[in-house]
Amino acid sequence: MTVSRSHDQAGPATLAIFFAKPPDSASAISSPPPLASTIQNTPTSDHTPFERTETIDMKHRHELEILSDLMGLTKATSVVATPEEKAELQALADEEKRSELDRQRNTVYTEQKRQEKALLDQARGAIGSA
Repeated sequence: MTVSRSHDQAGPATLAIFFAKPPDSASAISSPPPLASTIQNTPTSDHTPFERTETIDMKHRHELEILSDLMGLTKATSVVATPEEKAELQALADEEKRSELDRQRNTVYTEQKRQEKALLDQARGAIGSA
């Protein structure tokens, strides 16, 4: 997959999909295409020639609409997470919750230490001036 990006935010937002012919077992692709490019809608020169090109207009469209169009054009199917993957995702979500609690506790602790230091500094100042 090659991703071509444009710096012109006011211009069109088009996703171009280049469909390549399936490679023969005898003639493999000499080198993989680059992963990113700044040249718009241009296939890489060292990649297998494409047999057709489809485009999706992405301007002002929700990502799920774009994904739906992409899956329709490429005849892709959704992959359901395995129980192990679901468990891993749940573990990551639980860890994120614990991390958030730790951040909150750390913020409270830091604020308490700052207040204690301010009180001590204030008390030291009062003793020094007496």
